[in-house]
Amino acid sequence: MNNTITQTLYLAIDDSGQLSKRDNIMVFGGIVFFDDVSKNRFMQKYSNLVNNMKCHYCYFKRHCNNHCPELKHSNIKLKHKLEFLKVIRNEYLIGAVIDTTKIYPGIMSSSKAKGRFLDYGIKMLIKNCIKSLIKQNIISPNNDLKIIIHIDESNFKTNGYYNLKESIYEELTKGIGNIKNNIHFKNIINGNLEVVLTYDSSSLSYLIQASDLIAGSIRSDLINDKKYILNNINDIIKLP
Repeated sequence: MNNTITQTLYLAIDDSGQLSKRDNIMVFGGIVFFDDVSKNRFMQKYSNLVNNMKCHYCYFKRHCNNHCPELKHSNIKLKHKLEFLKVIRNEYLIGAVIDTTKIYPGIMSSSKAKGRFLDYGIKMLIKNCIKSLIKQNIISPNNDLKIIIHIDESNFKTNGYYNLKESIYEELTKGIGNIKNNIHFKNIINGNLEVVLTYDSSSLSYLIQASDLIAGSIRSDLINDKKYILNNINDIIKLP
């Protein structure tokens, strides 16, 4: 009889800024749920806020055509961002901050190399999150784990993430070796791991919209020396 416990994590991730010379900082931001109930409860709260605010940003206020604009960090007022952040702050939040000035020119000049680095950034974000959850005894490395990851589909089209699902799996279950420097990083998951990776349309996903707001708020806080959300990020990692 198999008594192994399977734990399920839901992650949604989006980015802010670009991996380019124009932006000194690029950010991945995300939100984590530990069961389907809490995820659905959050989505209901978030959708209620969207429904209350979307008409403020409608281009057709006098003649509504029900084609409501997507509410993003880049196009809503600060007072409305703060209302969303009141709901978001109650959840488990993660982030990765990339200092683009420290990335090798060879990466910055190659679209494929950029894609691989962005893969690496998401992978490190997720690994850092899992390590932290294990350290806090929220999940056990010896139990089976299922990770369901939602990413904005526009990122996939623009950046061309390469074998991200397989890369996350290997990083967590096998560890990654660096032959050149004779370094091997130990695996952090001992049980069975299932990685489910989906690319969602942000206009249809409240999880992606929330992640957009998290990533944008982290980046804005760093650039403007504010603390609208930085103090509420549970796990944050700096790259490279």
